[in-house]
Amino acid sequence: MSQRFQNDVAVVTGGGAGIGAATCRRLAREGAHVVAVDWDGESAEETVDAIHRDGGPESLAIETDVSDESAVAEMADRVDERFGAVDALVNNAGIRVDPKPVTEADEASWDRVLDVNLKGTAFCSKHLVPLIDDGSGGAVVNVASVGAGWARENWAQYDATKGGIVSMTHDMACDHADQDIRVNAVSPGWVITEYHVGDRTGQAAREFVDEKTTRGGSDENILERAAKPDELAAAICFLASDEASFLTGVNVPVDGGASVI
Repeated sequence: MSQRFQNDVAVVTGGGAGIGAATCRRLAREGAHVVAVDWDGESAEETVDAIHRDGGPESLAIETDVSDESAVAEMADRVDERFGAVDALVNNAGIRVDPKPVTEADEASWDRVLDVNLKGTAFCSKHLVPLIDDGSGGAVVNVASVGAGWARENWAQYDATKGGIVSMTHDMACDHADQDIRVNAVSPGWVITEYHVGDRTGQAAREFVDEKTTRGGSDENILERAAKPDELAAAICFLASDEASFLTGVNVPVDGGASVI
């Protein structure tokens, strides 16, 4: 595999599982020093341990709740102390809340989903983008969702935060263009992660993943299947790399064609 990120430093939030963990591994395979950030410190450590077992470059796990700005500031200080600069930031951390219409959603659930998904993306950008601004440019990739542009029942809270992330991406691209920092978003469709596997283990888990990610496993998109986290990681890494040097302010739907049906 090519080394598009040789000796670069990449920070990935939500790096302990799913799309975030897959992105950490992909970045490391392509030469980046990875900082895996997650509220679950053990899962972040597992991601970094896997990178090191595979012979990847020096990487770091940091337990951080991205909804807590003081914790994010401390995390950024640790990154600065360890590596001195950042080349790529992937704002992937996010949560779901129980789907329900706004007429049934309570204030606590609104606070939680806004704090993590929207404010967490803003806080991490606030404290880490200055580490990118070292004169050589870099990239931010925000993870949104196809739900940001879809109409669907009961998902108003989650989709509102993801729509906010898309809008934030557009404006951040304007704000940081003069620093040669590109800011883009990806909007995943259905991606099979630990969340979907649930309590399945062993052979049952593997069969479930194979079924859903093989053509015929879904009728929601043109490819008729769900994605694997590695497929989202590939798109994220492309946007973070110099190969996407003339792309900024865009939201890329990585959804198997669902958004054009």
